[in-house]
Amino acid sequence: PVAEVEDALAVCSRFVTGGMSLGALSREAHEVIALGMNRVGGKSNSGEGGEDSLRFKPIMDVDADGHSASFPHLNGLKNGDSAASATKQIASGRFGVTPEYLTSAKQLEIKLAQGAKPGEGGQLPGPKVDAYIASLRNSVAGVELIS
Repeated sequence: PVAEVEDALAVCSRFVTGGMSLGALSREAHEVIALGMNRVGGKSNSGEGGEDSLRFKPIMDVDADGHSASFPHLNGLKNGDSAASATKQIASGRFGVTPEYLTSAKQLEIKLAQGAKPGEGGQLPGPKVDAYIASLRNSVAGVELIS
């Protein structure tokens, strides 16, 4: 019966995304996925590689047009939006894992005995490691990263 159908917002709270790192996805895509999942009450997954600490606090500088000086590359924002991924991946060899990153998590995804081989995930080719990605991963631009 229709009366037993769960409310759409209640269902959304169980939505989760797969882990895709910032670097495998563009900054904009990574942040928009987190924003969308946070708005519906679901959980996005940071993937490996950390996140910008700017994302760990609610966005509070949104103007009437939905723009933020903190996130100038995004549109349609609202004060109080969060660009933080709820689920944070951690494991040995994970780049960008800091105490602040861990404490900003609602859930931790701990990887055990994961070994990455080039081309099988867990690898970010050097050309994709720009200055921004390198700063988040405590690395150097242009250096290939393999977890």
